[in-house]
Amino acid sequence: MATIFDPIVLHGNCLFVSDAHFRTPPDDASEEREVRLVQLLKDQGSELRHLFLLGDIFDYWFEYRDVVPRGYVTLFAFLKELHQQGIEIHYFTGNHDMWVEDYFTRTFGTHIYREARLMEINGKCCFVGHGDGLGGKQRKYLFIKRVFNSPVNQLLYSMLHPRQSFSIARFCSQSSRNSHDESMLQFQGENEHQVQFARELLATTHVDYFIFAHRHVPTRYELTPECTFFNTGDWLSHFSYITFDSENQEPKLHHDSPSNL
Repeated sequence: MATIFDPIVLHGNCLFVSDAHFRTPPDDASEEREVRLVQLLKDQGSELRHLFLLGDIFDYWFEYRDVVPRGYVTLFAFLKELHQQGIEIHYFTGNHDMWVEDYFTRTFGTHIYREARLMEINGKCCFVGHGDGLGGKQRKYLFIKRVFNSPVNQLLYSMLHPRQSFSIARFCSQSSRNSHDESMLQFQGENEHQVQFARELLATTHVDYFIFAHRHVPTRYELTPECTFFNTGDWLSHFSYITFDSENQEPKLHHDSPSNL
C-alpha cells in the first residue's frame, strides 16, 4: 500500500465519471448511456486533459487471452480518439471490473490503478479511487475481494467458456443489486465507510479533496474547512460526474439533466 502515497502530479482540466455499469440489461438502455457519456466527453472540448474512469464502468469485464467482451463500439472508438489527441485516461478498477488487464493500456494508453492513490491535481492534494472496501469493518467484503483477485482463481475462471462466465457474472451482479437496502441509496454522513476512511487518513496525511465512487450517491461533503469529500455518484441512474478545471480551486459535482434523455 506504500505506493499510494507517492503523489502523481497532474495539471489541466479533469473529468471524473464512474459506475456506468454498461451492459446492465436492458441493452438498449445501456447503449443509450454509452452514447450520452460520449456526448459528455465531446462537450468538454479540446480543454480536457485527463479523463478519470473511477471503476464499475462495465457491469462485468473479463479479458481472455484472445477475447475481449463484445460491444462498446461507440465508447471505445471515442477513447481511441481521446488517446490520439493526447488526453490521458486514468482507470481505477472497481469491484465489477477488477479483472481489467492490459487491453485498455495497449489500445488506449490507459493508466490502470488497482488501489486508491494520492494525486496532486492542479496544485491540490487529492485522494482518488473507486472507494470499495475502504473504512469500517468490511471483513466479509474484503475476503471476497481477495478471492476474486487471486491469480489462481482468475486462471480457473478463465477456463470457463465466455458464455458461461458472463452468465454467472450477470446473475451475481443482479443478485447483488436486488439485495441492496433502500437506506443504502442515501448518503449516510459520518456512518459512511468512505468518510470514516477519510477521517482516519486526515489524522496523518494532508488531503484537500477525496474523490471516490462506488456508492452511487452523488455527494459533496465538507470534512473540515480545508478538506472536502466527493463521490461521483453514477452514470447508471444519476448521470452525475465531477469536473476539476485548472482555473478553479476545487472540483465541481454535476448532474446531467434528465431532460437530456
